[in-house]
Order: sequence, then C-alpha cells, then structure tokens
Amino acid sequence: MLPKPQEWDQFYAKFKAKSGLDLHLYKATQLQRRIVSMMEQRGAKSLEEFWAGLLAEKDGVVWFQDRLAINVSELFRNPEKYAEMESTILPNLLKQNKNLKIWSAGCSYGAEAHSIAAILCEKFPGNHRIIGTDIDQAALTQARAGEFSDADMKAVPKQYQKYFGRAAKGIVATPQLKKYLQFKTGNLLADRFESSFDLICCRNVVIYFTESAKSELYAKFLAALRPGGVLFVGSTERIFESEKLGYTQALPFFYQKPIEETKTWRNAS
Repeated sequence: MLPKPQEWDQFYAKFKAKSGLDLHLYKATQLQRRIVSMMEQRGAKSLEEFWAGLLAEKDGVVWFQDRLAINVSELFRNPEKYAEMESTILPNLLKQNKNLKIWSAGCSYGAEAHSIAAILCEKFPGNHRIIGTDIDQAALTQARAGEFSDADMKAVPKQYQKYFGRAAKGIVATPQLKKYLQFKTGNLLADRFESSFDLICCRNVVIYFTESAKSELYAKFLAALRPGGVLFVGSTERIFESEKLGYTQALPFFYQKPIEETKTWRNAS
C-alpha cells in the first residue's frame, strides 16, 4: 500500500529537520516513486520503518540524500552548446572580466565543470575559478578526484581529449584542469549563494523541482550573476518567462543578466 499524504508530510518533516533539504520543493510524483522504490529495495513496509532504518545506520541519511540526486552527466554533454560557449559566450564574458568566476550548480560528479576547465585551459588560460556544488557526497568525492568512465568521453572533442588520461581507475583529469576547480557541498533550495558570477551552469537539475521552486531559483541565480553574466540551462529547461524574471536571451539555453536595460549580446566573431 502506498503511503498516505500525512505519512509523506511526516517523512518530509523528519528529513528536513535532519538534512535541511525541503522535499516539498520537488515534484511529488517523481520523488515519491523513487522513494517507494528505495523502500522496496530495503524491504521497508512503511515510511516510518524506512526512516527508522536510515537512522539506525551510520550513514543512512547521507545514503538516502545521495540517491535523491540524479547523476546523469558526461563530459561535453550536448557538445554543440559547448562549441557556442567557446566561440561566443566565453569571449564575451572575457571582455568584461579577464578572470572568470564560474559556478556549476548541481555539479554531480564534475563532468560539466571539468569540460569548462578544459576549454579555459586550451583557449583562454588565466586565473579563472570554477566552483562545483552538489548535495551528493559520493559524487563530490568523484568530482574532486577527477575520475570518469569511458562512456563519459564519447562527446569530448579531439582537441580536449589530452586533458583526460587513462589510469588504473579509468579516465582521470590531468592536473592542468584541477587548478581551476573547487568542489563543495551546496543545497540550491536552501543555501545563500555567493555573488559576482560571470557564468552559472545549472543543467538537468531544476526539472525535478516544482514550478514555484524553479522561479525562485532563477531569481536567485540572476541576483548571483554580475551584470552581463550568463545562466546556462539544460536542453529541456527553457525559461519561458525569462524576460519577466529579468533575463535577456543570449543564445538558446543561455540567459544573460543585462549590463544595461538596452544592451544585448553581440556575437564575438
């Protein structure tokens, strides 16, 4: 029997008190289906029993939180968008600030952050800073190690393959990239954000959030960007009311915080 609404509310409240993460901000149908699947895997007959089992284990709550994160990623995912970043987005940003501050929000195991680091290292070297944040501790550990699989390499352009070498554990990023990178725990739905970012990448994350949570998050991203900074979203995450939120559209799936009310992007080429 599926849990009743009040049982879900009680479970959400207990988890929020323990972790600070508010599950009410996630789409209920998708989230609850995943939690029920986890319950079944562990043989729990109720949410109460499932929660008691998590608390009984040393890292049970961390295990559960890590599995809430959907780590579907790869290096240079949607390579055409990275080509646009290389040819247009980054050159325009570098006109405003020679050392970029970039945030990979919901970074998973670091594929996106490492992809951007490779472009910067090859084309635009400087004292850039790329911050990756996520709630998944296991993914962050992998991101810090710069470890990837052969499957992660399938979209990497030839010129960037030299930044990912083969090792005993699979594919490992070279030290050249790590100088740009920092990975740390971050909760997009609860934390206060840093400011003055030139580029924020948040791809394939908000599709799991409610519409109100999405709008609030996009507003917080806008506030965290420098004037002229850009938000890069996933290919299924078009911001339909972007102008109402205060963005202009630089390119499809790239949204700019205006420098001035009437100033818009020009192609860097």
